[in-house]
Amino acid sequence: MKAYRENISKLLSVNPFRVSQAVGGVLALQGFFRSLPIIYGAHGCVEAIGQLLSQHFREPVALENVTIHDSNLIFGGNDSARDALEMAMSRYKPDLTVLIGTSLTEMVGEDLENDVKQFVQERAGALRKKLVMSLHMPDYEGSLETGYARMTERVVEAVIGLYGRTARKKRRNRINLLPGPHLTPGDVMELKEIISSFGLEVITLPDLSSSLCGHLLIGNTKLSRGGVPLDYLDKMLTSGCTVAVGGCMEGAARLIEQASGIPYRVFPSLTGLQATDDFFEFLIKESRSDVEVKYRWQRQILLDSMLDARCVYQGKSIIAALEPDHLLGLSEWLGEMGVKAFRAVAPSASPVLESIKDRAIIGDLEDMERLAKEGADLWIGSSHGQPGAQRAGVTFEPMGFPVFGRLCTSLAVSVGYRGTTELLGRVGNALLTTESGVRK
Repeated sequence: MKAYRENISKLLSVNPFRVSQAVGGVLALQGFFRSLPIIYGAHGCVEAIGQLLSQHFREPVALENVTIHDSNLIFGGNDSARDALEMAMSRYKPDLTVLIGTSLTEMVGEDLENDVKQFVQERAGALRKKLVMSLHMPDYEGSLETGYARMTERVVEAVIGLYGRTARKKRRNRINLLPGPHLTPGDVMELKEIISSFGLEVITLPDLSSSLCGHLLIGNTKLSRGGVPLDYLDKMLTSGCTVAVGGCMEGAARLIEQASGIPYRVFPSLTGLQATDDFFEFLIKESRSDVEVKYRWQRQILLDSMLDARCVYQGKSIIAALEPDHLLGLSEWLGEMGVKAFRAVAPSASPVLESIKDRAIIGDLEDMERLAKEGADLWIGSSHGQPGAQRAGVTFEPMGFPVFGRLCTSLAVSVGYRGTTELLGRVGNALLTTESGVRK
């Protein structure tokens, strides 16, 4: 598996906005039906992760923890980990259980992989067709994006190991969709609808559109609601192709290709006219069918909206602090809109940062405030950046993770023709707010 390491460009991080990769791992597991992430670390860290995700999505999040005590530093904590797994399997009976190690786990020196391996061997009969695994996700490296991608890769590896690598007959009309963490549940729902409109069956992993989209369910459970069922993932090994949205998801797509010979295509972004045109062209070739009339209308509406808004975007300077894949998508779309400069700050290293035409650095919110003082018409980022934008006197548009104080954040759409039009309106209205403030 690919190792994710940061290339620190500053000796000291001031006011960081980087989100722990453990949050990304827990988020990814919400997209698998009846899954249960178990954080092995300090109790306060687990509470923070659960609260952060619940506040952003306004939905309950499946999450348990194994608390490390002082005695674990001396005697070890393998009994605690095994007891937690035993309790989870007997009480909740999850289909997918992942024991997530933290920085504190590494300091104690726990061998979670061996502990889980022994647990599975001892209960092989009871765990048939269920997955129990471990994954270290220390806070000192990576970010939400890398944690999400690593967890997806880990689940794909486990599914391949569970169902085997034998060659099977492929179904041309089936597509695996691997959406990146920068896509909202609303985005995933839109992509599934677009792909299905071509007569193609779509298997989405992780599928946040059916777990964190705001649907009402009766009853209480500690397990994830919605998401793709584990037994359905067997079919992903017989799909005709895999579509990865975001560079961070290429690793999972490559694992599927190596196991089953299924080709994959990576779309760095599906926001913007050109990116959406490329996606529809790909679906036309895969399905050998034509585009529905409603999407032709949506493209016409987007073109008209771009013409109407170009005078608002042209010549503007925008700064953004988001995950790398999200930054690349914004950069390409804003380039289509005629923005003069797009300067970006990412929380961790990624190869996609090299593809951003304007300036992109690895930094923190202190760097964002410095960029704002150099001149910016709009600040885009998570809610953590709003105080800095206010201090700098720059109009702020919340985007990414986490976003607080806004309704229906998880249902916002920014992909495809319709989503791009909606995003154009959101950002354009924020720029108009800046102009009206200048006139006053």
